[in-house]
Amino acid sequence: MVLPAAGNIHAGQLVKAATQTQPEQTSLPAGAEDLLVTGRSFFSVPWVAAPSATTARDGLGPLFNSNTCASCHQVKNTGSLLNANGHLSRALVVKLAQPQAHAGRDKTVITVPDPVYGYQIAINGISGVLFEAHPGLTGHVKQVTFPDGSVVELKWHTPFLEQLNYGPLNAKTTLSLRLAPMLNGTGLIEQIPEQEILAWADPEDQDNNGISGRPNWVYDPLHKIFMLGRFGYKASQSSVMMQTADAAAHDMGLSNPYFPQELCTPSQAACLQAPAGRPSARGETLDLPMSRLEAISFYVNHLNGSARQDSDVLPQAVTAGKKLFNAIGCAQCHRPAFKTVKGSGIFPYSDFLLHDMGPELADGRPEFEAGINEWKTAPLWGGATKKRKGWRYLHDGRAASHLEAILWHGGEAGAARQAFMQLSASQREQLIQFLESL
Repeated sequence: MVLPAAGNIHAGQLVKAATQTQPEQTSLPAGAEDLLVTGRSFFSVPWVAAPSATTARDGLGPLFNSNTCASCHQVKNTGSLLNANGHLSRALVVKLAQPQAHAGRDKTVITVPDPVYGYQIAINGISGVLFEAHPGLTGHVKQVTFPDGSVVELKWHTPFLEQLNYGPLNAKTTLSLRLAPMLNGTGLIEQIPEQEILAWADPEDQDNNGISGRPNWVYDPLHKIFMLGRFGYKASQSSVMMQTADAAAHDMGLSNPYFPQELCTPSQAACLQAPAGRPSARGETLDLPMSRLEAISFYVNHLNGSARQDSDVLPQAVTAGKKLFNAIGCAQCHRPAFKTVKGSGIFPYSDFLLHDMGPELADGRPEFEAGINEWKTAPLWGGATKKRKGWRYLHDGRAASHLEAILWHGGEAGAARQAFMQLSASQREQLIQFLESL
């Protein structure tokens, strides 16, 4: 039975990004320190609306959700669906789509936006530009009972919108929550050879194991070609730079080489008429020109992945948990290891392919070739860090633990979920300890 939570949760006004301790970086190429410092600065320091006394950081908006990259990726935001004031966490955004109008691969527009509000709800606007809406959450809860009688309560939320300042949503538009992901290790993912990912794909399930992972071919608007998706919950970004550019445009309203135009729809006159930033000393007119986009991408590329290597000596319970992880079929999608183009072994525990995860995780938002039920296998590395910092799991942050995340698995992962439920309580704990050790 689905029960509504007591009351609704409302998003508030913009809260300035607090100073955060940045994760450690991997070793840098010679002479790259300046680029790293520049990238960290543009990642962390707030942007301002144009026109401004500075041309380095003006161009925020006209419609936006946050004024820094760091404000979405702070641990204090990604550890909870709500902030200290009871408002929607800064790390959560509401995405829009019309699933019935999903186009094919031969077209460049795949996810069809709402005609008035576009691809994502902006909760803020610069002076003279009304924000789009106030999002809130309605809570639900259900219970899962194990064969041994143990009971786990699972909670999830569905988004709604209030104070729609530009009129109603289209009747076909769906809402989907997205939680800002952990960025550590993204640079290593980019170094995996494409053929290594594609070799794992089995879209027709020719081996009859119930697993049919397939790649998401995504359109790169800068290079104007389809490329293999690796990043994002539905593998809808092909590179760290494309992912950074997408977030800059949709979360902060920063024009860049991938998105050179402001993301205002024809119904948003004030947004379309908002002042643009002055050209920089180099004559650059984009809010985030290529030089700065490259710097931010470089910084993100050098955030460390998992600290533990798969060959490390493990406690007995963790070793037992690893064996169970393999025995019940988790490793069929959560592929443990890859070799990078440089020959280094990395252990992301993902195949970076799309899988049907069943109707309970369906979000109504297709992205390129990913359907509404399909999600990229979530990398499991960083499990120890996530456990220590109280990180949340799944695309909408509904799972507060590895246990809850497993119990939401369905579709192709349904058999592994059922096998997990058949384990004894001590075996389940061993498997969880293994995930928390990664």
